[in-house]
Amino acid sequence: MDLENKLETSRGFVNIKLTGDISNDKDIIVLVSGINGSISYYDTITPYLTDKYTVIAIDLLGQGNSGEGKDDLYTIDVEAWAIWEAIGRVKVLKPVIVFGYGVGGLIVNRMAEQHDIAMSKKIMLNTPATQKYADLDTSTTLSSIPLLGKMAKSSVKSNLYFAKNFDTSSLPDPNVIGDSAKDTDKKVAKKLLKSTDSYLEEMALNRRMRKANLPTLALFSDNDQILGEAGIKDAKATIGRVPNLKMEDVIGTGHIAFLEKPEEIAKKIIAFDESTQTEES
Repeated sequence: MDLENKLETSRGFVNIKLTGDISNDKDIIVLVSGINGSISYYDTITPYLTDKYTVIAIDLLGQGNSGEGKDDLYTIDVEAWAIWEAIGRVKVLKPVIVFGYGVGGLIVNRMAEQHDIAMSKKIMLNTPATQKYADLDTSTTLSSIPLLGKMAKSSVKSNLYFAKNFDTSSLPDPNVIGDSAKDTDKKVAKKLLKSTDSYLEEMALNRRMRKANLPTLALFSDNDQILGEAGIKDAKATIGRVPNLKMEDVIGTGHIAFLEKPEEIAKKIIAFDESTQTEES
């Protein structure tokens, strides 16, 4: 069963897509978007997860089909809490596994800080760990990366989301990046980026992860053109000694690795889950 619906929270209306049945005995995995993204990113990987999980994909406030944030607030803290409220609205009664990429990975970690008892495990893909690499924007007007400064035709440079030379025509929806970006106001993206910078400036990711000592899988792509080689190296060095952490590389992929290799990422998620014991398992 696929059900997409906007749910009212104290921070605004949050759009979710539920695949499966909340009332069955399967574990639940929540898939969180990153900046300029939408739940449509997850259409390719969801079929590889449904044998084992009930899947909930969520649009951030101000993105995709979610509504605007109350008081025009778009921060890591607000987005994380709105997701918890939305999960509660669909009557999830057991701890969930939560997955996020890029800034979405920071939102996942903030969710753990806020309400770790409701999360069993977390998975972060190509997520920055320090303020130095917090700017993951690929828009032509906001990015501080010189490579992007002169481009003018689209709001994002879609090819930077993939490994170099990846053939986007092989995707079920080759325009998924650009179409999702069109649904995000540039002001929303800018506010989220500012919040990301503040979140990591206040406390680096390794210290934040230690506050909620949950089993964590950190995936890193070897050809991430957005976080970049230096950003990946920095993230690995920063979080490498956090307890309950497993780090893995995803070879031949870019920033949104699950668009390029959905089956491989799904297998990594499942293998991590099955090899990691929690109090509930």
